[in-house]
Amino acid sequence: MYVKTPLTEKRVKPNRRGISGGKPADRKRKDLFSNGFQSGGSAPTFGRRINQDTPKTKKSLPAFTPWKVILASLLIGVCGFIYIGHVFSTQQTLQEVQRLENEFNKAQRLYNEKRLAYDRMVGPKEIYQKAREQGFINAGVADQVIHIKP
Repeated sequence: MYVKTPLTEKRVKPNRRGISGGKPADRKRKDLFSNGFQSGGSAPTFGRRINQDTPKTKKSLPAFTPWKVILASLLIGVCGFIYIGHVFSTQQTLQEVQRLENEFNKAQRLYNEKRLAYDRMVGPKEIYQKAREQGFINAGVADQVIHIKP
């Protein structure tokens, strides 16, 4: 006959993790906006009991407080004033550029007229005419073909 001795407990240190009954341990801090652990998403969901008595609540945005609304409206107003000022200054600069461009075109047109008048005064037609009046004789075209007789 084979006789077996009863099991004896081994000398083991107690479990330091503590048993929480399927809930997160009390010593772990929770994030303010979520019900999960503050572990960066690395805490496993398996092996934990899910309390099915409480319905799952949807996460909602925090309520807008009056001072936040006032601050946001002031910031939007300041940005609007800056934008409108920028638009007006850009329009004024554009008008100034167009005025200067018109002045430049007018000055260039006057210069071209004066240059044309000057070129007419010192051009070949005037020079030939004055030379004829003084008694010079036109030698003719300088590109004459010279034929050499053999």
